[in-house]
Amino acid sequence: LLQILLSESAHLIWVLRCERVIQDRTHSTDEICHRWLSTINARLTDEKIAATKIKRDKRTIQKVKDTCEHVLRNQMDLPDDWIQSRGFSG
Repeated sequence: LLQILLSESAHLIWVLRCERVIQDRTHSTDEICHRWLSTINARLTDEKIAATKIKRDKRTIQKVKDTCEHVLRNQMDLPDDWIQSRGFSG
């Protein structure tokens, strides 16, 4: 999980820097936060789908939950079947 967060964050920093330097574009704090959340949500969704497509037994589903749940905001508000749904909220 840490590897995903670090690699996606580093890539977004590089993209934002390229946009600033090459396109002479400025980014607001809100825009950066929104883009980071969108990026992380997309990647975690891809990881969740890949993990559950490979194996859909209770042990694998529990491992995915244990890996991702503590990262999500408002995890107490997640439906019991959040792993079956598409996307995360953040």
